[in-house]
Amino acid sequence: METKWTGKGLGITVGFSLIYFVITMLVMMSGSFTPLTWIFMTALIGLLAGVPYMYITAREQIFGVSTIMNLIVGLIYFIAGELSNLVIVTLIASAILAEIIRKLSGYKSLKGNLCSYILFAFGMSGSPIYIWAFRDYTIQKAAEEMSAEYAASMDAMATPFMLAVMIVATIILAIIGGLIGEAILKKKLSIVGVK
Repeated sequence: METKWTGKGLGITVGFSLIYFVITMLVMMSGSFTPLTWIFMTALIGLLAGVPYMYITAREQIFGVSTIMNLIVGLIYFIAGELSNLVIVTLIASAILAEIIRKLSGYKSLKGNLCSYILFAFGMSGSPIYIWAFRDYTIQKAAEEMSAEYAASMDAMATPFMLAVMIVATIILAIIGGLIGEAILKKKLSIVGVK
C-alpha cells in the first residue's frame, strides 16, 4: 500500500472528483423539476456516485481521498457562486468522517469503504437542509428563482418527518450505490487487495 501520494494517484483522484462533481451537478439541476428531487438530492447522489467512490477509494488506499473529492466539488461550486455556508459545513464534516472510517478500517476493507461512503454521501446535504434551517429565506428564494407554486410545494413537503425520511433514504441509497460499485468493480477490487 502506498503511504504517500503520487502525481498519478493525485491526478486520478482529481479526475474522479470531477466525475463526482458532474453527478452532484446533474442531481442538483434535476431539483428544478420538483422540490421532492431537491429534498432527496443526497439520496440520489448516494445512489449514483457509488461506482466512482468505491473505485477511487480502492485504488488510492491512502488518507485524503474523500477530502480531495469534497474539496474539488466545493471549489467548483464556490467559483460558480453556488456554495452556501451549510454546504461548506456538510462537505467538510462528511469528508472528515469518511476519512476517519477509512483510516480505522485500514483502507483495504470493503465494509470500511462502504461505511465511509455512507457518511461521504451526506456531503451535499447542506443544500436541502436549508429548508429546515432557514425556512423563510429558502421559500422566498425558491419563489424568486423558480415559481410561487414550486415554493409552496417545497414548504408543504419540508416537514420534520420528511427530513428523517431524507436521512434514512440517503443511508439506504448510499448502501445500494456502494454495493453496485462493489459489484461492478469486483475484479478490480480483488486485484488491489480490497476485501
